[in-house]
This record gives sequence, C-alpha cells and structure tokens, in this order.
Amino acid sequence: MHGFAGSGVYGALRLGCSSLLLSVFGVNLPARAEQTLVSLGGVTIQSALDIGGSAFHLPHTNFGGGSYAVRPSGGYTRHANTTYGELYAKPTLKGEWKTGWGFDVIGNASAIGATTLGDGDAQQVSQTSGTPRSVYLEEAYLGVRVPVRLGGGHQALTIQGGRQAFAVDDGFLIGKGTYSSGERGAWWYAPRFAFSGPGVIKLEGDPVRADVFMLESNTDNDIDRGYDRPKTSFVGFDVTWFVNKAGGHGASTYADRAAYVTLTYFHVRDADTSAHYDYSTRADRNGMNVAALSWGGTLLPIKALGISKNFTFYGNFVSEQNSRAGNGYTGVSAYGMYFEPGYTFSMLPWTPHIFYRYTRFGGGRNAEGGVKHNYDTFFLYDGKRYTYGGYWPGEIVGMYLAPLSDLEDHQIDLTAIPPVHLFRRNDSLKLGLHFYDLSLLYASGMGLKNTGRHVSDELDASVEYTLDENTSAALAGGAAFAGPAGRALSKAGVPGGQPMPTIGHHAGVIEAYFYKHF
Repeated sequence: MHGFAGSGVYGALRLGCSSLLLSVFGVNLPARAEQTLVSLGGVTIQSALDIGGSAFHLPHTNFGGGSYAVRPSGGYTRHANTTYGELYAKPTLKGEWKTGWGFDVIGNASAIGATTLGDGDAQQVSQTSGTPRSVYLEEAYLGVRVPVRLGGGHQALTIQGGRQAFAVDDGFLIGKGTYSSGERGAWWYAPRFAFSGPGVIKLEGDPVRADVFMLESNTDNDIDRGYDRPKTSFVGFDVTWFVNKAGGHGASTYADRAAYVTLTYFHVRDADTSAHYDYSTRADRNGMNVAALSWGGTLLPIKALGISKNFTFYGNFVSEQNSRAGNGYTGVSAYGMYFEPGYTFSMLPWTPHIFYRYTRFGGGRNAEGGVKHNYDTFFLYDGKRYTYGGYWPGEIVGMYLAPLSDLEDHQIDLTAIPPVHLFRRNDSLKLGLHFYDLSLLYASGMGLKNTGRHVSDELDASVEYTLDENTSAALAGGAAFAGPAGRALSKAGVPGGQPMPTIGHHAGVIEAYFYKHF
C-alpha cells in the first residue's frame, strides 16, 4: 500500500484533525452528557453537540478503474488514487415536560451540517465530488409518554410524531431514513438517520416490547444529484422478546439485550418508481410486503459448555414479496439474510472475540423478465454492535464497488482488547482483523457475461480507541485482491465515452475517523 500522500487541503485537514484529537483526548476532559439549559416546574430543556470527521486515501481505486468526478462544465475528472475527507456537526435540543397528570411530553429538534473535501468519495462515479457542503434539518418530533400496566407488569407507551430516527434491532433492515450523498456530503460517515412521519407508537415492557410505525424515507434527488434512494412510505410493526443484561433496559436500548428474538413486518404504501432508482439490480418497492425474523445474543445458554457467557449467535432472515408487475417483471420474490456465530475467549489475555458471518443478498439468473429475485437492502444501517466488521462487506470493495444485491459474503472477524490505557484508567483500545470473501450469486444476473462469480478477497486491520462514551477514534487500513467478477464490475462502472483504464488485481485503503459528543 502507498503512503498517505495528499494535497495542501489534506495536509491542513490532517493537521486540523490531529489538533482536535489532541484536545478531545486531553487528560482533564471528563465524559459529559447533554447540557441542561432549563429546569423549572417539571420542564427540562437540554442541548447537545456531536462532531465527527474522517480522512481517506485509496491507492489503485477500484482495482485501477478509478473514481470519476463530474465536472460542472461537463465530462469527468478521473482519480486513479482517491483522497478525500469529511466533517460534520449535529446540534440538538431536547425537551421534556413532566405534566403531573400521568403523562410526559417529549420533543427533539436537531440539524446536521456536513461537507466532503478533496476528491470526493471513491465510488466509480463519485457522489460527493466538488466540495459539497450543506445544513439540513435532521430530527423534529413531539411525543407523549404514558406509564401503563398490562398483564400485571409495568410498561411505557410512547407516541412520537414527526421526523425521527428509528431502528429495528441492529438496523439490518430498518435503520437509516436519509441517504448522505450529493450536496448533503459526508457519504462515508453518513450521519443522517431520520425518517419523516407520521410517526411511531412504542410499547416498552419487559420481556416484551413492540413498535407500530408509519414512516417515510427522506429523499431529494435535486440535493443528492440523482443518486438518492427512492422515496418510500411504509407502515408496519415489530415485536421483540428479550432478556436484559444485568442492570440494563433492553426495552429501549438495543445494546442492553443479552438475548432477543424479533418479528418485523411492513407494507410499502408508495414508492418512487422513476428513473432515479436502478430497479434492474434491486426489487421494485411499490406495494411490497416485507417480513423478517431476527435474533441475537446468548439464545441457548448451556453453562457446562461456557455458552451462557461466551457464545453468541446473531442472525436475520428477510423475505420481500410483491405480486405487482413492474419494470418488465411479473413480480418480486427476494430474500436476504445473515448468520453470525461468535465466541469470546474470556479466559485468555486480551479477551479475543471471533465471529464468522455468512451474508447473502439474494439475486436472480436473469437481468430481465419473469419473477425478480434481487434483494433490496431498504434502510440498511451498518450496525450498532461493531464499528468495523459491520454489515457493509469491507472498507474497499464492499464500500465502493460491490452491489448489495446478488452478493454473498463470507466474513471472519477477530478482535482483541489489550490491557493498554493511553490517557485514562478506563479508556480502551481495540485491535481488529476483518476478512471478507465476496462473490456474486449469478454473474449473469448483474449483466456480466462469460466471467466467474468471485469478486474479491479483502483483509482490513483496525485500531479503535474509546476515551469514554462520548469520545472515540479509529485508524484502519487494508488491501483487496480482485477476482474475475471484481475486475468485470470495475470495467462496467467506467462511464461511457471514457477510455478504458488498465484494470489490475489489487486495491487499498488507509482511513481514520473521530467522534465527539458534547
């Protein structure tokens, strides 16, 4: 891999990020929660600020295919080795009114300002080139929270209306309502999550919780340069049985669930079917019925084998069915899934954790006609359980080149926590190795002819640092090696009219990010 070389812009960015990291990692900086602005007569108003940044260098981008930035005057600028960075800030106001009448009123308002610097993201046609910057509304909701008693237990019923973040479990199916591209900027960091209303009804009990939701994704192809996801209105529910971790509150906090099983269903009431969205590689949404069964944690505790403490098993199976004909197809029958057994060697130094994950985003043999079998990831979020090793299949190929449809991924992750404390007694360092073996299910289904299925092998290494719950940073690097399908995808992604570059067998990445909550 080549060194992190860059222009003066990136030298300034690296210097600025380094100075900021030194300040946020200072020994005397305590962990802080939201700042209370008003606390009077049962009314509390709090403020918060999130900031984040990232920097990237990708030598031999897309196996030599490069990344193409659209010029305002027309045509493209090709970057054989892509270098870019991202910055964002999110100010938030939260309010709560304890009325004394048996219910509370809650509300939240936030905005996100973001920019992408340098060459723009390393997709084959960059979606964030030209130094885009923006400030847009994120969340804006009001709600009512009422304590209830059902079946002798204590629950809370919450009704929230308006723009709001919403996720089911770890976000494999529902997690992100706003796509970050075009003039929005910050495509890799993707700090936007909010869906538009009407809203969500939450019933939070123990050991059962549930949501009923009617939401819509936020889409604006004028802002996102035509790369946005289709505007999708959907209605549905999810029901979760869970076991709390010691002292946890799994009814509202996913990370506090020691084990869980969730059933999810939603119906797409309306979806954009315009040319802005490529329906040739993913299932048509309009009228679709989606059902999922997900699970995780320690589901089958067997103390004699150490499973009660060390063995975990996560998974999700999603079915997408649509009897409506569209785009030349008679209907849709698609499936997506992952299965992830893992084990923590708690008796060993550095507490190594290993998992194997098999992910399959369904596909079909034919690029047109008949029943479509290509899976649609809908509102995929990369996961709350892992920073690296999430659902995106790699930091090089899975992030920039491989389709998240008609794809299978064999993933192995190994992490360890050395007994090292850099600035505080309770800070932590996590080391990771992340391997991905990607293949198309059917090369013909992606329009590729006379080529093998194998896309790439990729190995990434990461160092993640956590000062406290409000401050974190990471550094990662990796290399990927192309298979025949990977080289064919790179060739197919070169814009029309451009000379075909030499497609090679390797690509790389060096990247860093930081996050701070005030």
